[in-house]
Amino acid sequence: MTPRGRRLLAVALLVGLLAGLSVWHGTLVPHATDGRYPGPEAIVINEDVPTGDAVTVWGTVVAADPVVIETEPRGQSVRFTLTGEPVADVSVDTTVGVHGTLASPNNVAVDHALLQESWELQYLYGISAIAGLWVLGRFLRGWYLDGSTLSFQPRSQDD
Repeated sequence: MTPRGRRLLAVALLVGLLAGLSVWHGTLVPHATDGRYPGPEAIVINEDVPTGDAVTVWGTVVAADPVVIETEPRGQSVRFTLTGEPVADVSVDTTVGVHGTLASPNNVAVDHALLQESWELQYLYGISAIAGLWVLGRFLRGWYLDGSTLSFQPRSQDD
């Protein structure tokens, strides 16, 4: 087998492995010992979660007293009322991820919460874009594209 044939075979095997693992991962079900808990889809749409089970829900705060979040599993708008100390001081339009106990079909008693203000995601993308441009600039200062071989070559120290 030629070196090119071996490379193509290796790439085909890796792509097949990636596709197989993706399908296998899609068949996994939430399991508390793995750290994966049912979310809004299992709670409201499938109604698979009995009251008293641990759940994890993400959503945007639409009301602050009581705290109500809105989420959209499968495009269906669903609201959950959150109770507990971790969400006592949240404001409207904050994205909240909570882990707690399902007290009723639309009520979660919160044990832990992760709060994300709306500006934090914009900051993340802005800093990432600046860092990406900086790395691209550093790369282009040290390398150039050789059109004859279609490969990148290091620039000489004189450039």
